[in-house]
Amino acid sequence: MKSCVVTENFACDPMKVWLYLTKPTLNNWCKDVSTYEESSDGMTATEKHTDGSETQITFTRKEKPRCLSCSFRRGKISGSFTALLLGGGDSTSVECTLDVNGLGLFAKPAKLLEAHFDMLHKTLGA
Repeated sequence: MKSCVVTENFACDPMKVWLYLTKPTLNNWCKDVSTYEESSDGMTATEKHTDGSETQITFTRKEKPRCLSCSFRRGKISGSFTALLLGGGDSTSVECTLDVNGLGLFAKPAKLLEAHFDMLHKTLGA
């Protein structure tokens, strides 16, 4: 298992960051997700990616707009993700923990998470 912790800062309120983190197809911000389907209770979801793969997500905690925690499976890759959103008004700090199994010997989960946040920064302009 590989683990990482990443902290990102955004110049917008936590609710906006929360909205984008929980809706990867909103304004097409997450470029590698083509469709996103959520269960009626919002606790399970399926992301279909542009490369044809799918990610199954099971949320274990959703506290709007403060905490998001889930487990996921994408092919042979599985893991867990937790994001804590801190701040208010016009600034948000997001602290994320990512634990991943099956990435391979040289893959780095922090780089994957940072690329994801780079897309979010571009969308939010923050």
